[in-house]
Parts: sequence; structure tokens; C-alpha cells
Amino acid sequence: MDVSSALATAQVVKGAFLVLTALALTTYKWPENKNAEDLPVCDYTIVGAGTAGSIIANRLSEDPGVNVCVIEAGGDPPFESEIPSLFPYLPKTNIDWNFTSEDDGFSAQYRRNKYIDLPTGKVLGGSSTIHHFYHVRGDPNDYDDWANASGDDSWSWQNLLPYFIKSENLEDEYILNSETGKYHGTNGYLRLTRENRDLPLKYLKAFKEMGHKIVEDVNAGETLGFTRPLFSISGGVRQSSASSYLTPIKDRQNLYIVKNTMVTKIIFDGNKQATGVQCITSDGNAITINTQKEVIISAGAFNTPKLLMLSGIGPRHHLNNLGIEVLSDLPVGENLQDHMAVILIHKLEATTETPPAADPTKFPLPTFIGLGAVNKSQSYPDYMTLNLISRNYPAALMQLCSSVFALHDDVCSQMYAAGVDREVLFTVMNVGRPISRGHVELRSANPEDPPIIYTGFLSANADIIKNIDSIIDYIRITESDYFRNVGGETMYFDLPNCRNLSSSTRAYWRCYILNMMDTTFHYSSTCPMGSVLDSSLRVKGVSKLRVADASAMPNIVSSNINAAVVVLAEKAADLIKYSQPCA
Repeated sequence: MDVSSALATAQVVKGAFLVLTALALTTYKWPENKNAEDLPVCDYTIVGAGTAGSIIANRLSEDPGVNVCVIEAGGDPPFESEIPSLFPYLPKTNIDWNFTSEDDGFSAQYRRNKYIDLPTGKVLGGSSTIHHFYHVRGDPNDYDDWANASGDDSWSWQNLLPYFIKSENLEDEYILNSETGKYHGTNGYLRLTRENRDLPLKYLKAFKEMGHKIVEDVNAGETLGFTRPLFSISGGVRQSSASSYLTPIKDRQNLYIVKNTMVTKIIFDGNKQATGVQCITSDGNAITINTQKEVIISAGAFNTPKLLMLSGIGPRHHLNNLGIEVLSDLPVGENLQDHMAVILIHKLEATTETPPAADPTKFPLPTFIGLGAVNKSQSYPDYMTLNLISRNYPAALMQLCSSVFALHDDVCSQMYAAGVDREVLFTVMNVGRPISRGHVELRSANPEDPPIIYTGFLSANADIIKNIDSIIDYIRITESDYFRNVGGETMYFDLPNCRNLSSSTRAYWRCYILNMMDTTFHYSSTCPMGSVLDSSLRVKGVSKLRVADASAMPNIVSSNINAAVVVLAEKAADLIKYSQPCA
């Protein structure tokens, strides 16, 4: 199989999915669509029914005395989005905003394109409907930094822990009956299971030999170590925020969800109070939805800053250049953080074993995760790895390389060849707390234009050094007994830009990073607490307006971010319900 064949196959599969979508096989699961023109007076209007918006909609509508209106640009999750093994086929479809980065002339030097695809869910559940299932909370220090940035200790790890517990319905009896079981919940909406295949165990043993801790639960506060992860999968079905938080309450009478409708502007009165939103419906009509109490923006790390800036909240110079009246001069969009991925491959033992038939109800490949520290005396991670094991299954490697990460065709061909009759360890490595910052800008004052997105990857040289150090620490695994016994080796790709460099030198790894990089899809921090928001998530300089999604994080956490978005949304709902009214 070559890259062209893999991509052609992906397009055929996506075409088949369009047919399934037309059959509306899962429509019965979701709240029915409400006509925007028929809404009652909304007490709360939530922009976006994504990871955070679905949770907030559920929690606010627990009070039967308020009307909660949710405006979502996408529609119902299609059948294929629920099947765990099909996640590689979800980006670049109609449930993805299909955003791309700008070419910065530095990173992404050897890719199929000179930009990076930035998949973002345009569907109920948002990115939790298209993400890759890993449920990792991050390190306690990450949240303590939230508390410091916001000046509010309620955002600390210790004070957020009850919200993690509240959100969960953990189905893994081993963890629940262990010493860390008290850090998990069984009564929440979000069902979680754990990787239970045995193939990762020999790798965990190898990493233990190299001095890494092996832990059963990295979500209980002690994050350093390697483990089999938790997944947002239950009963063989994706547990998105939509399926977890909206499906169980789809008939709640005070919850109104308007689908396939894009919010184009937040409306303010003369006192800078948010009074509603302007929208464009699926049939092209422009309407206004009025709000009595608050407008809550949960549109994600790209669309939330875009909407704020279109509404006059953002950097004065940028808005003035586009002829947008400034209501509040704030650094909206200027703190974009993401985990840059570096793809590593290790070749292990030869095998002619026929891969087992794919189980569509499971994560596609056996997997384990690791959070490692270069300095072995520290208690927090420098890097995280997501590790997938392909056993004589080169087509899976091709799918990851070409469809998920869109690396250069030549790289994917080399990867495919490595996976023929061999076990391969495919690793996605990222530095947990990068220093580099990107930014999001308006392309124009037209709401239908996508935002301009600069990832900022590796703009701080310190991040290049951190990536090199992390790779060198990680690939020590080749010195383990298991790797030595099976001839395990790090794969050094033939990269045109790096051919004059000796493999495994720091100069080579610097070149490698610039050529074998992508996003881990963890976009955050574009409207952070501290500079854009106060500690109650209220937008500074205006009133009756809050932001509650990944953009509100002051800093990215040292892991996948979905669990962090869930806990932020759970707390946001309580802030809205129980704190002093938004003045």
C-alpha cells in the first residue's frame, strides 16, 4: 500500500459514511433540533454544544426554573463517530471545522503540505466527538498554576478534584478497588474504561528496567510513570460529552438546542452588558436570540476568540485595522498553546503472525502511555508519550501517518515498509508544558471567514532543547533487555534535510523534530483567566458574558486536555449557578 492508495481508501470510506449519515441512524439518541425562531426567552444562552458546552447545558438545566438555549454550528454526531476504531476517518469531514495553520516558514519543514491540519469538532460534543479517547488529567502542578494565574485557589488541583470525581463513571474495578479508587467517581455522566490488552505489559516491564515508574493510575496525583490508560469508551461506544451529558437529558423540557446555526456576534446594550447573540441559521436567515441572565461562550480555542473579536473584544490595534468597534481592549487570541507532536518509531521483533480481525468496539491498537522526566529527581513530567503497538499491521501505521498526522508521503512509505512482518512501536511524544506561544487573529470582519492561526510551534528555542532532551531520555529504552533480545531499534528516517547529520546526535534530533512534527490537537489558552477572564470566567470590561472551554485555561496541562476541559466545565456550571450574579 502506498500513500495515494491509503488516502484514496480513506476518501471511499468517508463517502460511505456520508450515505450512512443520510440514513440518520443515530438521530433518536440526540436532543431534537429547535427552531431558533421558536425559542422562549432564554435565561442562559450557550454558544457551542462541544465538550464544555454540553456539560454546562446539562448542569444549568438541572434547575427547571430556567430556560437554557444552546446554539451549535454543527449537527448530530454520525454513526461512525461512535465507533472507536474509526476515529482516523473523522477529520476533514463535515463534522470538522477543517481549520489549518499558517505556514510560519520554520516548523513543518517536511510534510505533505506546508501547513498543519487542525481538526476541531463541528458537531454536538465538539472535539470530544472526534478526539482519540485518552482520558488523562494532567499533573497537579498544572492546576496549581491555574490558581496562581487566576489569583483564586479554587482552581487548584486539590479543589478541582471533587469535580473530576463528580464527572466520572469509572467502570474499571481494579482501579476502583485499589488505593487510588477514592480519587475516582462512579456516579458521573462520563463513562470510562481502561486498556486491558496484555501486549503493552512487556513494554511496561522494559520501561521499568530503564528506571521509569510503572503505575496503575496516573490520574490520582502521582503522574510520573508508564501505564495502560483510561479511555472515554464504554460498551464499545465513544463517550463524547454529547453522548454522556446530552443524551440522558434529551427530553428535558427547559433545554433548547438549535443545531446547524452559527453565532456571528454577541450583542451588548449601552452598558456593555451581553443581551444576546446574532446567528445565521441553516437556511441562511439572520436572527437574534435574546438572553436574560448570561451568555456563555464555549466555542473552543479557535472560535471563541474569533467570536469575541468579531464582537469588539480583543486587541485594539487588530480590531481597529478591521473597522470593528472596540468594547474591551484585551489580549484575546494571543496565548495559543498546544502540544506539538514528534512521531517516533521503534522496530521490534520479526513476526509473520496474521493480525487479528479488527474489533471496531476497541481502540484500534494496543496502547500504553508514559509521562517522563528528564531530571529523575523531579516529581512532575517533562514529556508525555502515547504509544501504539502494531504487530505486522503496516496498514495501521499508514493510516496513522497519512490520515491522522499527514506526514510526508515518503515518511509514510518508510513507515509502512518498517511494519511489514514486524512489530512496531508508534510513539507520539510531546513536551508537556511548552514555552512557545501561537496566536489567533481574524482574517476579516466577515464571520464566515476562518480565523488566522499561527501555532507558534518551536518559536522558543528552549522547546527545541526540551524536545531533544525528552527524545534522548525516551529512546534509552533500546538498552533494555527486551529490546536487546529482539533486536529493537530506533528508526532513523531518511529525511532529505537531515542527511548530512550523524544519526542520534543532538543536531540530528533538532533536524528530525522540525521534520517529523505535527499537532497533538490540544489547542488551548487563547482567552485565559488572568488576562482576558477573571477567576469566575467572566470577560473583563463587559458584563453578563463568560467563557468556559479550553480557551479559558491560563496554561495547557501536561497531558491530553479533554479531562481538563471536562473539569473546567463542571466548575464553570457551579460558578454560574451559585456565585454572585454576573453584574
